[in-house]
Amino acid sequence: MKRFWSYFGPACLAVLMHNAANGIDFHPIKSVEATLPQGGNYFPVENLIQGPGKGFMATAPYTATGQTWVTDACSYPCNYIEEWGQPVLTFDLGQNQPLSEVSIWGYSSGNANGLKDFSLRFASDADGPTGFGKTIKYNPTFNDLDIEPSIRQSFNFSEKVSARYVELLALENFFVAPGDGSEPGSKPGGDRVGFGEIAFALPGEDPPPPPPVQFYPISSIASSTADTDYWPVENLIQGSGAGFSDVQPHQKTDAGPTGNWVTEACGYPCDYLESFDAPVLTLDLGQDRSLNEINVWGYTSSNANGIKEFKLRFATAADGPNGFGTSEKYNPTFSDLPNDDTSRQMFPFSKTLTARYVELTVTDNHFVAPGDGTNTEEPGGTTPGGDRVGIGEIAFPMISVAMVGDFNSNGLLDVADINMLEVQVAGGSNPTAYDLNKDSKVDTGDIGVWVRDLKKTWIGDADLNGQFNSADFVKIFQAGKYDLNEAADWSQGDWNGDLRFNSGDLVSAFQDGGFEAGPRTAVAAVPEPSSAVLSLLAVGSLALARRRR
Repeated sequence: MKRFWSYFGPACLAVLMHNAANGIDFHPIKSVEATLPQGGNYFPVENLIQGPGKGFMATAPYTATGQTWVTDACSYPCNYIEEWGQPVLTFDLGQNQPLSEVSIWGYSSGNANGLKDFSLRFASDADGPTGFGKTIKYNPTFNDLDIEPSIRQSFNFSEKVSARYVELLALENFFVAPGDGSEPGSKPGGDRVGFGEIAFALPGEDPPPPPPVQFYPISSIASSTADTDYWPVENLIQGSGAGFSDVQPHQKTDAGPTGNWVTEACGYPCDYLESFDAPVLTLDLGQDRSLNEINVWGYTSSNANGIKEFKLRFATAADGPNGFGTSEKYNPTFSDLPNDDTSRQMFPFSKTLTARYVELTVTDNHFVAPGDGTNTEEPGGTTPGGDRVGIGEIAFPMISVAMVGDFNSNGLLDVADINMLEVQVAGGSNPTAYDLNKDSKVDTGDIGVWVRDLKKTWIGDADLNGQFNSADFVKIFQAGKYDLNEAADWSQGDWNGDLRFNSGDLVSAFQDGGFEAGPRTAVAAVPEPSSAVLSLLAVGSLALARRRR
């Protein structure tokens, strides 16, 4: 027992010490109110401002911990925003605060209720809670939030503001008609509007630039409309440095007859896709490539000719240029491309696949009847056109040869990666990228592979320095999460992937056999918990009990 006390002595003292915060700090939010066009809140709106340590983890990558806000439903299947209108949320930060971004966590990846597009307005303390836009004119709109509910999505402002009140107007959710999930690639729902959490990070140093993106060369492209195209389809594959900038954010650099592709017109005003067959583009990447995303640049924002929706099919080199759907059955549809002729629009696939040939079929443009820009009742109806179909550029990002287990692609196996893995273990959705032992499940077995085989350390190595010793107990008991049923990450004692720190984590660690064993040099045998281990657990519990008193 003396030896056990020598191990836990520092930990028992350390739990009384102040544990300095690290990482990103967030402004406290005093209150939030929801103004709804009809109905009420199905889940309480206060769930949106639980803050770090409750609504989301207090350390990177700041993953959500569970509770969400959502409105009542209009009457499934239906589009809440079309049927009832746009919800408005008003946040009070208590006093004027410097703001440079907003952080949002999604609602659910299982339905279409999550917030997709939103805009913000601001008011100072002097303006008051209804003075939005009075002295602060900045009114940004953010589009295409990811449907993912657990990951923090940060949206930077193009200018810094000082405000006490923030108004969020919900513009769109993920509804796809008819709302029952019957359309390819769509999810049921959209009869509500919701999301998981909102926060405002304190302004700090600018984050490091995102890693550079490289793009596969495209050997050739052909269009089914080649005989009548107004501008040549070869404009779509000029590539990085020609068709678009070769540096982030890869904005479009060439347009018009030398930079865009567009079909003939059907006879303005008219809807091209009602008059003629849907255009089909066939791209040849020269050889089989690993693909997990397509990038598209729009045609022009001044008319409605740009594509709004498209679907893809794939063929390998062995399938040949006409073998679409032979060996690769994946056939995704991507909807609601913004009418934007500048920005790179990224459409990730739900899987990584191998293909040489890609077939893109245009299924909709931005036409709104009658097509002459006189329709003020429908969104986009004041933009004339739709009598042609056009695109600005197409590209396929290379899949970087990333380190296995480096889930955030920063070139390191660090605590952010193991935290991301544990979120997936707790979530139970079994994404392939996290299935490290290839058993079609994401569970504690994958945590073991990451820790033992990739990081070459032990379950229990809270600071990931390659050893499991008393310093790790100092770290986890300083965090103060033991047996409180609060969200915990790896460095706070969650070693079995249930996002909590309790005796189960200690059992997992001692079963791994690395306590005071030094660096892992070989796979150790897995011992049964000994009486010494049980005594050590008792000591830890006693230390915590004394702390709580």
